[in-house]
Amino acid sequence: MATVQNVRMVTGRSGAPLGKRYEDAYLDSPNLHDVVRNALSTLPPRSRVLDVGCGTGKPVADMVARAGHSVHGIDIAEEMVGIAREQVHGTEGCPATFEKADMRTYTPPSPSPRPIDAVFAVFSLFQISPSDTYSMVFRFVEWLRPGGVLVLGVTPSSVLEEGQGTYDSFWDCVRGVERPWMTRVTRETFLSEARWREVLGQAGFSVEVERTFRFVPRDEQHRCEEVHSLIRARKMEVDSLCGPFPLPDKHVVVLPGLDQQGWTALQRRLVVDKGQASILVHMAKSQRILEVGGGLRPFLDASQMSIKDPIRSLFTHPGTLPFAEDEFDAVYSFMALDTVPNLQTDLSELARVTALSSPTANITIIQGAPDNEVIRLLNNALRLPLNSGSEDGQQYPSHHGYLLHRAKKVLSECGFGSISLHRVRAKYTFSGHDPVSEAAGAVAASWFGDDNKNLAEVEEALVPHLRNLFTEHPGVLKNDLVMLVARPVQN
Repeated sequence: MATVQNVRMVTGRSGAPLGKRYEDAYLDSPNLHDVVRNALSTLPPRSRVLDVGCGTGKPVADMVARAGHSVHGIDIAEEMVGIAREQVHGTEGCPATFEKADMRTYTPPSPSPRPIDAVFAVFSLFQISPSDTYSMVFRFVEWLRPGGVLVLGVTPSSVLEEGQGTYDSFWDCVRGVERPWMTRVTRETFLSEARWREVLGQAGFSVEVERTFRFVPRDEQHRCEEVHSLIRARKMEVDSLCGPFPLPDKHVVVLPGLDQQGWTALQRRLVVDKGQASILVHMAKSQRILEVGGGLRPFLDASQMSIKDPIRSLFTHPGTLPFAEDEFDAVYSFMALDTVPNLQTDLSELARVTALSSPTANITIIQGAPDNEVIRLLNNALRLPLNSGSEDGQQYPSHHGYLLHRAKKVLSECGFGSISLHRVRAKYTFSGHDPVSEAAGAVAASWFGDDNKNLAEVEEALVPHLRNLFTEHPGVLKNDLVMLVARPVQN
């Protein structure tokens, strides 16, 4: 239980290390103990639990260990982690372990002997950006097994006074709220109670318990009354990487076709994070490859792979592919389904040209992750009058999770029934003197090229949101992706 910015080994005016002071101030919370105890009672014996922002390990990690479960705690503050290691102890077969890690870049070890049964993130999300707050909820649901439990500790935005912070319509939150915390003033992010429920539902959680109460820390220098809200949610039976939920009931093309010049220029800025060396391991032995949409080169670089055999390339899905049946043993489609009017036809064509009998046969489809910032930017821009949404006048936002959901179904029907989905950490980078304008121009030009009358209007709509995003991560537009890998069942 800690705030994510307990980064340094801070000492208060009393001379006591902040870690121990923090524990003493916040340990005695009967409501928190009750919610944690009830959540633990719903878990199977000897469950695997992750404590995100574990602080000193008390009370959450300690309660988990005492209940007979294994617990792994992460915190960005070395001091906190050190205290947790000293005072929280597991049992044989159910260890209590702790490591210094930033939740925003942390990934549980894989492969793991068993999935995570519960995640606790108790008052550890305040001081990260709105973008990271949204992303973390989607990461939590990915880490959990179906039916797994999430316990969040937050403070709702309803407690804020008028004029505190700035409302951010892009994330539907209040950002940049300056508040006293222990010996410092922090900048925090707040969501309303309704918005927390909405985000949890979009990620694939069902909220089971909500408890809100007032709490006064037991610290002589920090006696400000706080409002604490504890939420217990359960992961539904969903494929978390196909979110946000609920899925739409159909696919409607709302974007114009990709502009080849603009799209190619944007992909030169794509950086696939290192440390993901196994991304394309399934294509290592492929000899006849079809690439649709580009984007393969950054993935090869991140995988530290090279392909000597010639690659056939198409910029977009043309409907019926100009290739013979079984002509390839690998097909790679990058962000190419969003502007396809008939998913059934185009996905079936990918399967038709892939040799089902080849021992290396595979189809790789890459689309945006549920928390992809580029997709969110475009969906926001397309609320403009320039876009009517569809023939029925309704707005249908670009939903890459639905594209992946349909791809799973269609490819399975075509014999490619061994399917897995994987998150890929990626981003676009902008390093010019005016990265906001640079990014707005690059993103807009990918779909609304120079000859599109709406280009300037889309750029203008993107600028204010990019300005906020770049205060959080300068010159970086987060572009996390989902890779669907489909193989024949016998492979």
